[in-house]
Amino acid sequence: MTKAALIGKRIRLLRMERNLHQGDVAEASGISRSHLSKIESGKVENPGLFTLERIAKALKVSISYLLHFDERSLKKRILEVEKRKKEQRRKKEVLELREKEIRRLKKELKKLEKKR
Repeated sequence: MTKAALIGKRIRLLRMERNLHQGDVAEASGISRSHLSKIESGKVENPGLFTLERIAKALKVSISYLLHFDERSLKKRILEVEKRKKEQRRKKEVLELREKEIRRLKKELKKLEKKR
């Protein structure tokens, strides 16, 4: 994996850990969302120090933290964040199903009350 790709993955990981969208970070750093997307995907081979400084500031980390990485630990953290996001989506789906069931039961209760 190239250094640019590792930097991009680290940016994406930090963004996901902070529950931020690309648009949030792009706006805070003063770059376009599409440019940030290209950086995160490793398509920008040399994003430039000024750009990386602005992204680091938007993510509330130092640029040295942004640039210092260990590929193995980075991959592990990415998997952990993705697992956490998946669990959050699952919990949200369960809550939505419960809310739907509550609405259905309320309707049934109203029907029973009208029959009285």
